Amino acid sequence: MNSTQKNTKKQLFIFFILTYAWSWTLFFIGRQTDVVILILLGVWTPSLTSLFLTGYYYKKKGLLQLLGRFKRFKIKWYWWVLLLLLPASIHFAGRSLWQYLYIGEISPSILNVSYWLGAIIPSFLIAGFGEELGWRGFALPRLQKHYSPIKASVILALVHLCWHLPTYWLDQGIHNVPFVYVLAFIFSWTFIFNWLYNRSGGSLIFAVGFHAVSNASLSIVSFFPPESEVPISPELLTNWSFPIQYGGPYLMVCLVYFIVAVLVVTKGKFNEVNTDIP
Repeated sequence: MNSTQKNTKKQLFIFFILTYAWSWTLFFIGRQTDVVILILLGVWTPSLTSLFLTGYYYKKKGLLQLLGRFKRFKIKWYWWVLLLLLPASIHFAGRSLWQYLYIGEISPSILNVSYWLGAIIPSFLIAGFGEELGWRGFALPRLQKHYSPIKASVILALVHLCWHLPTYWLDQGIHNVPFVYVLAFIFSWTFIFNWLYNRSGGSLIFAVGFHAVSNASLSIVSFFPPESEVPISPELLTNWSFPIQYGGPYLMVCLVYFIVAVLVVTKGKFNEVNTDIP
C-alpha cells in the first residue's frame, strides 16, 4: 500500500470516529437538555465532519472540488426517474403484496402532492444535506478505493446503521420495528443507493436527492406499524418477537428491496464505481 492509499484509509478511519463521537455527544446533550437544535446538529455531523476533514487535508481547493460535485446534474433522464420513483415504488409494491397475501385486497392509498412536498423538503434539509456529504461524498469514494464495491457497501451500511443507534433513546429517527428487521432493510437500500450514486458519476445533488426522497417515501407510502402501538424505544434493539400484522408489511418491503439489490449487483454494472477524492 503506497502513502496515498495509507493516507485515505487514515482519513476514512478518522471520519468514522469523529462522526460517531460528535454525533452521539450532541444527541446525548440534546436529549438531556431538550435542545432540539443540538440533535439536528448531531444529524448534520456526517456532512460537517466531511467538510472539516476535506478542508484540513486538502484546503480550499479540496473543498471546492468536493462541493463541485453538486454541479454534476447532467445525468441521463432515466436515472432521475429512478431517483424520484424507485423508493416509493418499492414501498408500494411490498406493502401491496403483503396486503394481497394477508387480507386479500390492496389499498391504493398514497398521500397527496402537498404531503409529498411537506415530507420531502425537511428530508432534503435534514437527512439529505445533513448526511450525504459524509456517507456518499467522503466515505464511499474512499471505501471503494480500498475495497470491492460489495464490501464497501456492506461496511458503509453497517457504519450508517450503527450511527443511528442512539435514536432508539431519542424516540425518533429510526424505523419503529425490531433492530434485526432494520438490518434487512439497510443493506439492500445501501447497495441500491451506492449503485445509483456511482451511475450518476458521483453527483452529490443526486445523493442528497435520493436520500431525501427515500426518507420522504417512508411516510408517503407507509409500511410501518402505528406509532401509537409500537413507539420507538430501546426495547426494539433486543426484540425478536413481533406481531405479524405489524412486521409483515415491513419485511415484505425488505424482500422487494433485496430482489432489486440482487438485480442491481448482477445486472447493473455494479463494479463501475466513483472514487473521487476529495
